[in-house]
Order: sequence, then C-alpha cells, then structure tokens
Amino acid sequence: MLGARMVLVLLLLLTTSPHCDAVPHTLSECCFHYAKSPLRLANLNSCYRTPKECFSQAVVFQTRNGTEICANPKMAWVKKAAERLQKTKGLCTP
Repeated sequence: MLGARMVLVLLLLLTTSPHCDAVPHTLSECCFHYAKSPLRLANLNSCYRTPKECFSQAVVFQTRNGTEICANPKMAWVKKAAERLQKTKGLCTP
C-alpha cells in the first residue's frame, strides 16, 4: 500500500505537471488510405491538405454530395485537380 507521503507526492506531481489541453489535430483529420483511381473534376467542390502532424500526407477532396476522399499528393492527377480547383473556384489549398 502507498504511504501518505507517496500519495501526496503523486498528487502534487499530477496537479503541477504541464497539461496537454489542446491537441492540435485529431486522428480523424488524417488519412490512412488513398483513392485508387482519379476523380472527376466535375464532381469536386473543394480540397485541403491534411495537417503536417499526420503520418501520411494527403489532399482531401470534398465532393458535391459532401463526401471527403483522400488522395496521394504525389500523384499527377491529384496535383492537376488541386490546381484546377484553385484556379476555377479558389477553394483549394494544395
């Protein structure tokens, strides 16, 4: 059993240690799989990049019906689609 001193020390450490109140990004903002085939530009509304803290970087395309699809930012079709969305709608930040 823990002594009163040990409990007091543990309690003191827990209350004075720095807290991680604000996690900058959650795992739900990261992509774990990429789209296997190119997407039709006509079906896309916008796109954004995943946070740098994610293990796999990705471009997330948002479709007209609200679906979000992850794509590999190194693929040529992803770069083209992101550039076209930026030019036509100004809504993509590749």
